[in-house]
Amino acid sequence: MAVDLEMLKRWLSGWCLARGLPLPQESGGGLVVEVGAPDQLRRHVFVDAGADLQACASQIRQPHIFLKAAVDAATLRAALPAQWHIDQPRFFMRAESPFGGAQALPPGYAFRKAREHAAHVVIVEDTHGERAAIGRVVLHEGCAIFDRIETHESHRRKGLGTAVMYALDDMAREAEATERLLVATAQGQALYTSIGWQTLSPYSTAFLPDEQMLTIQQLTRAPQWRFT
Repeated sequence: MAVDLEMLKRWLSGWCLARGLPLPQESGGGLVVEVGAPDQLRRHVFVDAGADLQACASQIRQPHIFLKAAVDAATLRAALPAQWHIDQPRFFMRAESPFGGAQALPPGYAFRKAREHAAHVVIVEDTHGERAAIGRVVLHEGCAIFDRIETHESHRRKGLGTAVMYALDDMAREAEATERLLVATAQGQALYTSIGWQTLSPYSTAFLPDEQMLTIQQLTRAPQWRFT
């Protein structure tokens, strides 16, 4: 199955709802979200890195505006002038049905559930009440959008990420979601593939860097918490 604009819109709508942002709007052959954060003013999302994305890029003169497309990093790099920075690759993934069953936590951990904006949140805590892992799902118009699945470095390789995914999927199953979408890191892609997700395409990001943005990128890549 190919990624099209409507699928990207379903994913991006969930991303926005999880953060309390306005829903994406169609613009210039792609989608646009007014994020309004200091490190991200706006994001433009496209199916490919063709003429529409390139026309959008030609109008951008300031940092903190992101271009995203369902293409690999090399394709996005070739489509943009040299001053654009290409971020680490991600992968657009989809699952159509429940994974099946539940995944028990190892001894010493417990689930806690919460809400953030429109997202259902599953948190794994250790015996001291410290957060070990977390994940979110937005249930919107028959689609379950999984978002920001993270495991703290001191709690990795214990199956916590998988347990979070199964707990989130239980919510999607109860809501009778017919589609599950997420964007994964390379590490996360391996986990999700192992529990039945399909990689539909790469998903790449470009932005005009400044010193502050590069610092933020470096901090995001610090090993303490891992986004999957």
